[in-house]
Amino acid sequence: MSSSGYRISGLVVEESRSRSKKHLIRRLVLVLKKDGRVIDVEKHREVIVGEKETKPTYARGWAKNIDVLLEHGDYVIQAVFIKNFLGKVKGVIEVYNYHGELVYRAVYRDGELRRSIGDPVYAWIIRLVAERLRIPVKKTRLGDEKKR
Repeated sequence: MSSSGYRISGLVVEESRSRSKKHLIRRLVLVLKKDGRVIDVEKHREVIVGEKETKPTYARGWAKNIDVLLEHGDYVIQAVFIKNFLGKVKGVIEVYNYHGELVYRAVYRDGELRRSIGDPVYAWIIRLVAERLRIPVKKTRLGDEKKR
C-alpha cells in the first residue's frame, strides 16, 4: 500500500479485431468509487498510475496494461466482451476489491448474466455495470434473486 491508496496492476484495456473483421474483442476497466460513481478509466485518467503498451489479441487494434490507484472501499471492474462472426456476444465481468482480490465474476452469454464465482452480495455491482454499459440483458442468475 502506498501512502495515498492501493495500487492494482494487471488490468488490460483493449480494442482489437481480426484481419477478416469477423471477430472483435473489447476489454474495459471501470472503477466504482465508494460514493457510488462508476468511472471509465479511459475517460477519467486521474486513477491511472501506470500504463504500458501490450500486444492486442487480434491483428488490428491496440491494447494497454494499466495500473489503477484505489482508495479504501473502491472496486475495480474488468469487463471483456467478444463478438464472433455470427454477431453473438459473450463476455465476462469481474469485480476486484481495493486489495486486488477477485470477489465476483459473472458470465454474459446469449443475453443472460450468470454468476460464476463469488458472493451474491456483490451482484448489485454487476447490475450497475450492465446498466451503465447498456448491455441487453434478458435474464439474470446472479444469486441475489428472491427465492420463490
